[in-house]
Amino acid sequence: MEAVKNEINHKIDLVKLGLPSRELFRFDYGKAPYPPSPFESDFLTSIFIKSMHVATPMTIALVYFSLVHFINPKILDRQIRVAARAGDGKSVKSNRLPAAPFAIAKTWFFKMFVIIHNAFLCVYSVWTFVGMLATINSSKKLIRVNFEDYNFKFESNFQSFFQSVCDVDNGLFNMNLPVNNLLLFGWLFYISKFYEVLDTVIILLKGRQSSLLQSYHHAGAMMCMWAGIRFQSPPIWIFVVFNSFIHALMYFYFTLSCLKIKVPTLFKRVLTSMQITQFVVGGSLAMLHSFVYFTDLSTNTLINCISTPDQALPLIINVSYLTPLTGLFAAFYVESYLKRK
Repeated sequence: MEAVKNEINHKIDLVKLGLPSRELFRFDYGKAPYPPSPFESDFLTSIFIKSMHVATPMTIALVYFSLVHFINPKILDRQIRVAARAGDGKSVKSNRLPAAPFAIAKTWFFKMFVIIHNAFLCVYSVWTFVGMLATINSSKKLIRVNFEDYNFKFESNFQSFFQSVCDVDNGLFNMNLPVNNLLLFGWLFYISKFYEVLDTVIILLKGRQSSLLQSYHHAGAMMCMWAGIRFQSPPIWIFVVFNSFIHALMYFYFTLSCLKIKVPTLFKRVLTSMQITQFVVGGSLAMLHSFVYFTDLSTNTLINCISTPDQALPLIINVSYLTPLTGLFAAFYVESYLKRK
């Protein structure tokens, strides 16, 4: 043990940058066992295990996406009929059709449900964001203590941060953290992606079509979060932290709108810009993980932050998903804030 300590004492770069490992480019996926359940309850553990099966998010995502684009033409016909009855030929020609809400969307119960739905997601997103910051901070402190046992102190926050992010056993996924770990926050965030489908249901019931941007966004998020938690890929913290922050603002705005509180257009424009920024910055930061090497204390060797093909798979899925999503959001920004001027 003393020999290991002395060896670490002389090691300067416990975290450093380098080229991605060649192991990442092997098409050898699905070998990793399921992550341990973050729950003590047998019932919750059984739900956790079932949710880790690839068939769960894939089936829900495909059914959701297919149903939305099956229903959209029917909503369009309904909108055209409403515009025709109102004698609004200009709306039909300009493709800016009025909403054709269903009867339930006009009820007091529905309106209250929408307010509660948005307020709940706002509060949940804030809880997740604040909780993840606490998890990152706690993990960094624990990592520092572990290294101090070997008479080493990190020279920078960069080193301690990436050590806590990349070390799955002792970092953010650590089951012994004094606060909730990334496995719990990440799994709940993954499950929340199924609940967020209600956003689309609300839009359809209000008599408006669901855009490709929204259906692609929701369906893809299910698969991205599943992959990150299923394979405990280090960069998944980015999805949880960045997205929970943006969602806190977004659902806060939706809640205010439901309460008929006027929100400046500038806020909506800035929010869309922030969404685009999170995709670009988040995707770039995720790819940076494949260039980071951290120290495995059990072997006293530097290993890649993305050390297996299974950990690389969520990175590939997320970056592949974010590329067209960024384009869709950019097109929405142009259509909503530039062309309408």
